[in-house]
Amino acid sequence: MLKTACILLFPGLLQLTATAQDTAANIDSLITKKHRSGKFNGTVLVAERGQVIFRKAIGMADDSRPLEIQTRFYLGSLAKAFTGMAVMMLAEEGKLSYDEKVNTYLPDLPDITNDITIRNLLNHTSGLPDYYAMGKYVDGMTNEMVLEVAVNLDSLEFPPGSRYAYSNTGYVLLSLVIEQVSGQKFRQFVKHRVFEPLGMANSEVIDGTHPELSLKAVGHTQYGEINDYQAFTTGAGGIYSQVDDLYLWDQALDKNTLVKKRTLKRAFSPAKLKNGAPSYYGFGWVLDKDNPQIVEHSGSLVGFRTYLYRDIENKITVILLSNFTNDVGAIKEEIVKIFKENR
Repeated sequence: MLKTACILLFPGLLQLTATAQDTAANIDSLITKKHRSGKFNGTVLVAERGQVIFRKAIGMADDSRPLEIQTRFYLGSLAKAFTGMAVMMLAEEGKLSYDEKVNTYLPDLPDITNDITIRNLLNHTSGLPDYYAMGKYVDGMTNEMVLEVAVNLDSLEFPPGSRYAYSNTGYVLLSLVIEQVSGQKFRQFVKHRVFEPLGMANSEVIDGTHPELSLKAVGHTQYGEINDYQAFTTGAGGIYSQVDDLYLWDQALDKNTLVKKRTLKRAFSPAKLKNGAPSYYGFGWVLDKDNPQIVEHSGSLVGFRTYLYRDIENKITVILLSNFTNDVGAIKEEIVKIFKENR
């Protein structure tokens, strides 16, 4: 049971403009209030136009350790954006095509999957059922176990490309495709091609081959009971990171550091269904149908809740990592509202 809290405030507050100081103070008040009422336990980083204006750790990593800014959290589905990036990097290098059939790389898949493309996996239009929803998730789950679930499917939820339905199964299969194309384990590819070039020294893909992570948070229910991450799947999840590293990731996206601007644009573009209608999920990002400049994603599994929000036009970034089952999406909305009120 978590008992006490430790607070670390962003030390550069006095270097900010008056407006940014007001924004930071209001966010601080919000986060403190949420923590005291049992609605947030974690780390926060908020930036505007390339400058961090708020950065804070509040609460406990486990029963005995206070959280630090450097504490690593299980990201959940925030990992999907990294998987999308890996696919885009390989596509930009001419090593795969978005419209290639997935069974080109995973030939054991059943005939019902013959029309599923890599693009379908990226934007959740494959028709593959989610292995969580199927009740197939178990502690110690691996990519090979998810592949076996897919191999034994006797039907899809809908014809590929005709609808949107969120599928963790599809993103695990993408990580296997990345391994086939690159000749590297997914963990190695992301480490060498993304984490290391960006200086994300505190980020790690968990696949069962890594040493035990240090300085990591333990997942908890909203009542303080341990509910920690115990799987080894990659692609749909499987990454531990912390707010400073995720801010490096955010800034690299702004600067087109890893892929060209025209390539990255695909990640932030709606899918087009067979009937011509748009579907507002890109390559690892949820898209705001009313504002194409806003891209975001949440993560939610066991006792972890995470959020990464990016307003590309106004260059506002909100990163929330929690090791409690709190509603971080609602907190994100309140932070965005503070920005709007302070303009």
